[in-house]
Amino acid sequence: MEHKNGANEAQKGRPSLELIINSEKFEWNEQYISGSEVRKLGKIPKEDKLFLDIERPWEDEIIDDETKVDLARPGIEQFFSHKHEGLRLVEIHINTKSYPISRGKHTVVEIKKLGGVPAAHELEELINGKLVSLADDSSVLIKGCEKFFSHVRDGSSA
Repeated sequence: MEHKNGANEAQKGRPSLELIINSEKFEWNEQYISGSEVRKLGKIPKEDKLFLDIERPWEDEIIDDETKVDLARPGIEQFFSHKHEGLRLVEIHINTKSYPISRGKHTVVEIKKLGGVPAAHELEELINGKLVSLADDSSVLIKGCEKFFSHVRDGSSA
């Protein structure tokens, strides 16, 4: 089947579904799209990793060439890729300062150390407009632009 920017003569009359690949909008006239079709549409090299952007606090999904993604779910599916060989630095915010850090999983202790946050302080992440407390022994998936805030631990129990 030939798709030209998602267009397919056999699928005329069917509504097109939008998707975003590396910040560029595309249309697709089928409910499902495979990882290899996403790569072809977005001109993503085979050696690059392909991900489906999942809303925090869940982790992004790695998309293999055979993986089928349902584009008819609520919202617009967003895909992104990054070079396999290098670490891509993104920016996060800790209290009032910005810090460069590589994408991927980082421990809360690593993030505290990066921001000069005392070990005894609590670290919280702003997720969907709400501060979420992070346990020191947990990890955070860094995508870029995350916001963290620290404060003295509250000794009271509810």
